[in-house]
Amino acid sequence: MLPTNIHQTPYSCRMPALKQRHRWFIFGHERTRKKGVRYYLVGMFLRNTLTLLGLAMATIAAAQCEYTEVTFTTATALYPWEMGWELYHLGESDTTQILSFSGSIEGTFAQEVCLEDGCYFFLATDSWGDGWNGATLSSDLDLAGFDETFTMNNGFFGYLPFTVGEEECNPQFGGCTDPEAINFVEGATIDDGSCTEIQTFTYLDGSTNYNRTYIYYAPPNMEPGAPLIFALHGYTGDALGMFAVGGFRELANEEGFGLVVPQGSPDGSGTNHWNANFDFSNVNDHAFLTQLAGYIQETHGHDPACTYTCGYSNGGYMSYSLACENADVFRGIGSVGGLMGGNDWVSCDPSQSVPVIHLHGTADNVVPYLGNPNDAGNWGGNPSVETIVSTWAEWNNCTEVTEEALPNINLNDNSTVDLITHSGGTDGYEARVYRVNGGGHDWFGSWGNMDVTSAVEMWSFWSQFCGATVEVEEFENLQTELVRWDGQKLIALSDCRVRIFEASGKRVFDRPMMSGQSCPFSGCGQIYLMGASQTDGAFQQLKFWAD
Repeated sequence: MLPTNIHQTPYSCRMPALKQRHRWFIFGHERTRKKGVRYYLVGMFLRNTLTLLGLAMATIAAAQCEYTEVTFTTATALYPWEMGWELYHLGESDTTQILSFSGSIEGTFAQEVCLEDGCYFFLATDSWGDGWNGATLSSDLDLAGFDETFTMNNGFFGYLPFTVGEEECNPQFGGCTDPEAINFVEGATIDDGSCTEIQTFTYLDGSTNYNRTYIYYAPPNMEPGAPLIFALHGYTGDALGMFAVGGFRELANEEGFGLVVPQGSPDGSGTNHWNANFDFSNVNDHAFLTQLAGYIQETHGHDPACTYTCGYSNGGYMSYSLACENADVFRGIGSVGGLMGGNDWVSCDPSQSVPVIHLHGTADNVVPYLGNPNDAGNWGGNPSVETIVSTWAEWNNCTEVTEEALPNINLNDNSTVDLITHSGGTDGYEARVYRVNGGGHDWFGSWGNMDVTSAVEMWSFWSQFCGATVEVEEFENLQTELVRWDGQKLIALSDCRVRIFEASGKRVFDRPMMSGQSCPFSGCGQIYLMGASQTDGAFQQLKFWAD
């Protein structure tokens, strides 16, 4: 993060306590925006159901109860917007959601529900991955399998099975069963081999060895020689935050690449950072990241020619710095909300061509789109986003430049996206700018602008230079109607994940939708292919025109 008028020095941090900074800063920046807090639930059960709606549904059900009336009470605690739960009934042939809760404010919330005899389970969720931070769920009845009070102590999600009546229930849940792993699933009964742990790597700087930590994730479908992506967090951020909500872990599962999320080190004030040749730091992050890349490539069989790095804010600065000094290791880079440091801008001399993709908001008041020529914050003066990317285009020997307006998919994010493409370079290499008009200092697709998804755009860009292609998969249409297009917007008829592709195969939309949720879609007269899927394998394909 580049401190400007908001942060007077590169070492400043608004939240003095470590836990506060860990919580309020996602990738190293405030989670709260003008529109309020955005919630990020994890995995295939990702939801964002309004508490008031759940309360209303529960009240109606209780008034007509012919079975067992139960009151579930949720007491939220720290960071209530991160936690939630869903209640499911395990039937003989299907699993039905009964009730849900999404925390928003601290308080105590009671929900009544009528439950027939049978097997049930709670799916507990936490968007940050460290449990509920003291929040609890309790029942006014003694339910088999449900102690008086439940809390999720760790992880992104967990299970709590219980029984109403005399039926014998013993549901099995797969997941990581290691409490020390970052993806621990509380209540999981079958270890599925997915446990991911924070690992330590020793690198050499001069004659001295240093220990640093990182997260490595290999999807189950990864093949030998798979690409490798580094994702770098922002100033004040951490690896866990980047791993949790950056979107690369989910994308790795689809596309089969490996993911490395390294941890920055404290600067002079103890704030996590990456030293992109800054004057205020003497940490050799180039040595750490290049040596780590070599180790991961050799240990896990990744293709050195398909190793890429990207980052948010300060992580974007570092990615540019790696392209300047280590282009033989990192064959393509991406930056979201980060520029080139002043020292790199003056001295950069890449050893070979490097494809570059850059996403940046024009209303970014932390790292300005127009640059920082006066060196505010002592991070080195630098020019605008478009000047930086144009320079890389020249180094790549690009011969053409085009500009187009991308579809305004989400009409509620107060921003649009223009794509500037420099093409015709050496080996077909390009340099791209996604200019987010009205966008802030955001990780697009997770918060802020929702017309593009940062992780998807970067992977789609790099993969074309790695001998891989991003294609629209062919699925068997099971005649399941999950989503409807009414000519102006998509309407989810069931909880599902929706992906939309241009006719060219470019993915332009990829996120879960809840039943009843709608999404305005403006596509400039183009035809699109939509695929909606559910966890049970149900799938719907739909072709539609968007004006």
